Amino acid sequence: MFRNLNTGIIKRLAVNSLKSDKKRNLFLILTIAFSACLMLTLSLKILGQNTKLNRYLKGRYQTVFTDLSAEKVEELKNRPEVERSGVKVSLGTPRIRDYVLTIEYVDAETASLLTYGELEGSWPETENEIIVESGCLEHLGLPIQTGQTLNMDMGDGVKRDYTVSGVMHTENEARIYRVIVSEAYLNAVTDGNPRYTLNIRLRGTEGDDMEALKGKTLALAEACGLKEQQVFYSSTYFTMGEDLPIEKVMAIAFCCLLIVVATSLVIYSLFYISVVAKTQEYGRLRVIGTTRRQIKKLVRREGLFVSGIAIPVGILLGSLLGFLLEPGGWKWSISIPCMAVIAVLTEAAVMISIRTPLKIASSVSPVEAVRINEVSTGGAVRNKERKQRRITPVGLAFLNFGRNRRKAALTLCSLGFTGILLMCAASYLNSVDADAMARAGFGVGCVHIELEQGDNGAQEIDADSATEYYTKIEQDNPLDDEMFRELSQIDGVTDVAVFRGCKSDFIFPRMNDYARENPDTLSFRNIGLSRAQMEKYSDMLLEGTIDYDILVKEHGVLAGDSEKLMYRFYGYQPQLGDVIQVKTDQGTTVELKVMGLVESPHVGIDVPFFYVPDALLPLLKESVDNFNTHYMVEGEPDKEVQIEEAVIDMMEDWDHVEINFLSDIRHQMVKSMEQIKLPLYGLVVFIALFGILNLVNTLLTNVVTRRQEFGILQSVGMSGGQLSAMLKAECFFYVAGTLLITLTLGTAAGWTLCRIFDQLGTFGKLVFHFPFVPVFVFAALLLVIQMVFSVWAVRYCGKEPLIQRIKSE
Repeated sequence: MFRNLNTGIIKRLAVNSLKSDKKRNLFLILTIAFSACLMLTLSLKILGQNTKLNRYLKGRYQTVFTDLSAEKVEELKNRPEVERSGVKVSLGTPRIRDYVLTIEYVDAETASLLTYGELEGSWPETENEIIVESGCLEHLGLPIQTGQTLNMDMGDGVKRDYTVSGVMHTENEARIYRVIVSEAYLNAVTDGNPRYTLNIRLRGTEGDDMEALKGKTLALAEACGLKEQQVFYSSTYFTMGEDLPIEKVMAIAFCCLLIVVATSLVIYSLFYISVVAKTQEYGRLRVIGTTRRQIKKLVRREGLFVSGIAIPVGILLGSLLGFLLEPGGWKWSISIPCMAVIAVLTEAAVMISIRTPLKIASSVSPVEAVRINEVSTGGAVRNKERKQRRITPVGLAFLNFGRNRRKAALTLCSLGFTGILLMCAASYLNSVDADAMARAGFGVGCVHIELEQGDNGAQEIDADSATEYYTKIEQDNPLDDEMFRELSQIDGVTDVAVFRGCKSDFIFPRMNDYARENPDTLSFRNIGLSRAQMEKYSDMLLEGTIDYDILVKEHGVLAGDSEKLMYRFYGYQPQLGDVIQVKTDQGTTVELKVMGLVESPHVGIDVPFFYVPDALLPLLKESVDNFNTHYMVEGEPDKEVQIEEAVIDMMEDWDHVEINFLSDIRHQMVKSMEQIKLPLYGLVVFIALFGILNLVNTLLTNVVTRRQEFGILQSVGMSGGQLSAMLKAECFFYVAGTLLITLTLGTAAGWTLCRIFDQLGTFGKLVFHFPFVPVFVFAALLLVIQMVFSVWAVRYCGKEPLIQRIKSE
């Protein structure tokens, strides 16, 4: 047979083929461009946020010097190494009924070095001028504006009038509000002798790593006569310093993978439908001498031509959207590689997607081609025994649905993929229990009342160590029997769990140089467990014994450090048999023997490392009679609000206590989940668009290529209503198939995902709840498409005369 060696003919054939199938090309271009645009926008958005944050942090403080006099502050500020600096003084964190105030003095330079919100108004100057957060005014039911007068208790139990000179606009869901006071107020409450914290940024250190900056900072501290323990470093400044953090790159890669899978299904389906429809055309080309290789080249050129238009358009739109969404995070060194990677990834997805249609097109023989019509399955028609069927619109629709099973399967897979993703996202979001998440972090009960840990930065308190301060509070312990009775009598309270303990300085048998040089940092809380509590938490034992009597007899202590925090900071890892020296309030030491290694029970007490029988506590603190440290109020869930209100009414008479509410944690969790919902559902919506494009293309192709078939059916008596019913039924089969996949595989996938997260325990207890609302919305959307399609199809077919449609090929 004569072989056509004219390579230019393939290019012209590809161009003619593209011109003859404009609808398919439009769908392909839209799909590919949308895919590239979505992936690039998502990548630039996430990385742009990171870049923007890095730029913000790079202009902020790097190091903090603490416990400075006014003279030392001036000396440091005037050093040539210091580029920027700002002072800060913490003046306490009092709880005022159902909210907490963080009272501090900062200058304007500090506000710019730290992550404070946008300021409206002016900086406070007189003693009665303050700056407050907008959330605080909103919580108090006051207008968010400057110039108004607030009657507030700033932590000393006395309400005074303060003028709002400025408002900080911030997002605050924790009911912990910052209040900035003036220098005049600071001098008044500290008798003119405050101790400052200085935030500094060193000159010429933009490219320095942590070690280089640490060396320069320590050199500055030494030159100014400061101790190393007065120096702290901004971990945020360095941990956020990577332009391409691995966790965000992994998140982008996962999202792009989902998009590529969805895109590939659509591209494959579109090319497959096109190839099957053009089988006779390819067969004729084979008859006149076109080789299999040339047929492959023809189809591949079509794919390259379409992607050559779509990818640049998608990249351009994605870049524009990425810039508009995060203009402050645009960085050419990141954006250009992103564009290149997305372009290559999209082109690879196109080429992989058309491989199978390409093989189908090239495998058609000349003889088979002339016998195959455009609605066959692409293979030889078997001789089957004729069956008598009752012809109905639904029956005809079912026959057509089964004509090309591969085409139907592709469309169902594309839509089913969307349904599975929807079920995973919706099941997870619907099954996360904000209350369980809050309790996982909060511990026992709904209200925690505990002894104040430290002086909260209050300048008027003597400079006691953390241990001495805690011991002084316990000597006049507010968590007494009267408070216990008051709490127990609150309507709805079912129990008040009591935990006892003290705070002591430790000497470990093995320590690093930091611990030896800074013994004041070895102050730890001892939790004194009762006999009943030890029995209750006996399952926390990892090694050794947790027998109450044995521990009392042998002065035993239980050590819990599963995350090895003590080893990381102090070089000590507890082992059975270790003897720990504990300093008493009488200046002596008591030896405690490590007799058990435990996993700390999660009851809501902050990271305790050591547990002793409560009978041993008097050995450590002879001056203390009442060792109560925590009252954890448990109550009926439906009366939680009343319990909180009752506690708030009582707390005004309590000194040196810290109060935490479960509802605060729950509120934060709900807000966090709201922030997660939008991107998750957004990704599902975008994936759904690919599936809907595939469905619409399949339905439109069916109508356009079957005009002659519809004309013949109507010529033998099918009415317009029956035609509409048949088309509705065909579309309904796709909708029903999609919902079947969603409700079976999707439900299984959602249930499995919830089980995995439940086992991990990251979000508390997850109990699978079927997401009825999202599934209903998804089903309604598909049904709307079905109705719109059937109306359009009937009108489209009615545009041409019946004779013309019968004659069309």
